[in-house]
Amino acid sequence: MYKKPILDAVKIIGPSILAVLLLISNSAAEQNIDTERLLRRMTPPLAVTEEALLTKDEMYFDAYYEPSDIVQGSRTGHWSEITSTYGYKHDKVQGYGSVTRYERFSNRDFTANIGAYFNFPDSYVHSEIGVGWYTTYIYNLMILNEYGHKLFKDVFWQIGYNFRKYNSSDDSHMIYPSLIYYFGDSYMSASYGATYIEGRGTGNFGNFRGDFAITEFLHLTSGVAVGQWLYDIYGLDPSKEFGYILSIGLTAKVYKGISARVGYSYSAEEPKFIKRSLSFGLSAKF
Repeated sequence: MYKKPILDAVKIIGPSILAVLLLISNSAAEQNIDTERLLRRMTPPLAVTEEALLTKDEMYFDAYYEPSDIVQGSRTGHWSEITSTYGYKHDKVQGYGSVTRYERFSNRDFTANIGAYFNFPDSYVHSEIGVGWYTTYIYNLMILNEYGHKLFKDVFWQIGYNFRKYNSSDDSHMIYPSLIYYFGDSYMSASYGATYIEGRGTGNFGNFRGDFAITEFLHLTSGVAVGQWLYDIYGLDPSKEFGYILSIGLTAKVYKGISARVGYSYSAEEPKFIKRSLSFGLSAKF
């Protein structure tokens, strides 16, 4: 029954896997700070519902830019993230690939990720693999798997697992169960996560997100995350690195299949780390 979607996914992302894996670098990872990025995209898009089974084939592109001002101890400076994502949806499979450039003060890290959503009448599977090169802060290898299933009506539950490998001994494993409620063109989600860093113990966090349709053409997004090791800047025990992330944004449809978004987030983590970010995005479907 599900063989055709799986074969379609192989055709979409399979030829790229080997080429992407060749980019794995042997550079040392010093700090584990990609958790925030995972939290931003933990909830699946609105398309991953029964409506996805009816959508025609389409290509899509997404560009994302986030500049940030940082306070890190007695040090101040700038971070930035630029991500380009290309995707294609065919039948019940939505495949995609992305490339990201991170800049942390004077260090630049790069990642490339490929993945796919497999849509079924009452469930979905999401898998992704990513690699990094010239890595100072970001993972060398990332593997993500998520499974979601309808509980009743418009309520889904989801379970996710994320593994990130570093050349240091700080490889991390994250597991996060979630509840997602869809209503009209909006959703609300609540997630609990546990992060185990090898040799350092386990940290916990909660993540709450919402996407609310104000009008047919305008959406308000908001979120809050609270917990340990959201950034892990100083490499301390989880009890000594507790923080939070607050975010808000607007997404507007500007033309057929084209939407633009803008957002702001404020983050803080003990002992002394503050991040203030703007974000800008542009998406197009063909």
